[in-house]
Amino acid sequence: MIICEDMKNVTISDELYENLSSMKQPGESFSDVIDRLVHRRKIKVMTFYGNLEGSKFLDELENEVNRVRKESKQREF
Repeated sequence: MIICEDMKNVTISDELYENLSSMKQPGESFSDVIDRLVHRRKIKVMTFYGNLEGSKFLDELENEVNRVRKESKQREF
């Protein structure tokens, strides 16, 4: 929980208010939600490299990509 002596007012749209409200966890203030979102850890795509190796999903995806490539017209330049 963030405790601040100085509080600021901000104006947000009703839609954003509803979105933030739905993200609140029990006991969290709106400041807590915003702080959590602002400081969310960024995950690098390379973290997931190799996770699908040998999986049925990867085989199906590769087959689908190959099928679409065969059915697509090749561009002429």
